[in-house]
Amino acid sequence: MSTVPAKMQRVCVIGLGLMGGSLGLALRQRGLAAHVVGCGREALLHRAAELGVIDSGSTDVGEAVAGSDFVFLCTPVETSIRLMREIAPKLKPGALLTDVGSTKAAFAAAAREVFGDEAHQRVLPGHPLAGRELSGLEHASSDLYADCVWTLTPLGESAVASHETLRAIIRAIGARVVDVTPEEHDRTLAYTSHLPQMLSTALALTLEDAFGAGNPALEIHAGGLRSMLRLAMSEPAMWEQIAASNPENIAAALERFESELRKLRECLGNAEFRKKFEEARKFAKELRN
Repeated sequence: MSTVPAKMQRVCVIGLGLMGGSLGLALRQRGLAAHVVGCGREALLHRAAELGVIDSGSTDVGEAVAGSDFVFLCTPVETSIRLMREIAPKLKPGALLTDVGSTKAAFAAAAREVFGDEAHQRVLPGHPLAGRELSGLEHASSDLYADCVWTLTPLGESAVASHETLRAIIRAIGARVVDVTPEEHDRTLAYTSHLPQMLSTALALTLEDAFGAGNPALEIHAGGLRSMLRLAMSEPAMWEQIAASNPENIAAALERFESELRKLRECLGNAEFRKKFEEARKFAKELRN
């Protein structure tokens, strides 16, 4: 079992769904936190304790964060911003607050507003690029973050000991830390994460419009369609908040994609069509490697 870092004694995980539940499991199973306290609904806390996700829990966020050295907000973006405002006065001196939200600019701006000149020391926004189309505590896994990229978006340049402890913990649960600015994060994720979700959702809606639900004709499909539709099964409430917190970047990505679709439609049946496929195939191979 790993040695517990000096300042990773008491960790608070707010939000015990897939992300928070998996984090609690990873920390406890690897011995990376002496005590993990969870925050959520009463029934969820009982189940989290049964599954070994937390050592203790509270339905009150103020009580949950009291005395904690690290606080992880594992909730949707808008919820995390609201909770940050609520718990800021209740954090112990030197405690570090981080999150796992899918967009970063709005959260970073709120952190600067709430913590002022101390924001770069008290808050280190983050986003692990891990997850599944299935949500909820029952699908949590201690290996969810293994081999994933975990982006961090520091709010300043000064070195902070608690930041380095967090980085070490993230690496210890198997993730690779990548630093970017909040703005760089949101623009890139609009293309690499948010756009694929929009495409999968649009494909499902297109099939429904063309065939209707339950049409026997839809039995004629192979694995490619199932792969494309996987993301369409994602939690709508979560994606509603993601879209609301990154609308300009997502709109730009969709517009660029629509342009490529038009080009493909216009070159159907001519030599340019094959060139497009060859170009895409080459890029996809390079990206996967």
